[in-house]
Amino acid sequence: MKNLIIISFLLIALHGFGQDKSLPQPEAYFSAIIVNDIDTSINWYKQHLDFNVIHRFQSEDNEFRQASIVCGNILIELIEIKSSVTADELLKNKPKRTMIDGFFKIGFLVDEFDAWVNRLREAEVEIHGRVVTDKNLGKRMLIIKDPDGNRMQLFEK
Repeated sequence: MKNLIIISFLLIALHGFGQDKSLPQPEAYFSAIIVNDIDTSINWYKQHLDFNVIHRFQSEDNEFRQASIVCGNILIELIEIKSSVTADELLKNKPKRTMIDGFFKIGFLVDEFDAWVNRLREAEVEIHGRVVTDKNLGKRMLIIKDPDGNRMQLFEK
């Protein structure tokens, strides 16, 4: 019996070591955002964050529209679905700071942080809070909101 326990332990240990092989780290590829009006969102991302449309799709029944937008190596898929529900509708009658599990915000690193902040303020983009310094990174950051209230966090490089 003692030998069976030792053999079982060795098999489990060896099996565990075989799975410890590291893999290459994943790289960010794209994010998807549900939006209320895809045309409004495309224009906002173009005007304020310099994104360009690389692909558009619309379902035959007009229940679904999608646009892939890109800026540098950042790819975002904007999705308009007729049956989507707004956060305001879901959070009606909930306490003030209630959040929905899932998507919260997207973060971007930017050169010339002050110029970006000035540009967004001049364009009257909705700013959530104020410029603060992230205590962990020692970098300044600012949160803005797109037309649907999705949060975008800009970090200085």
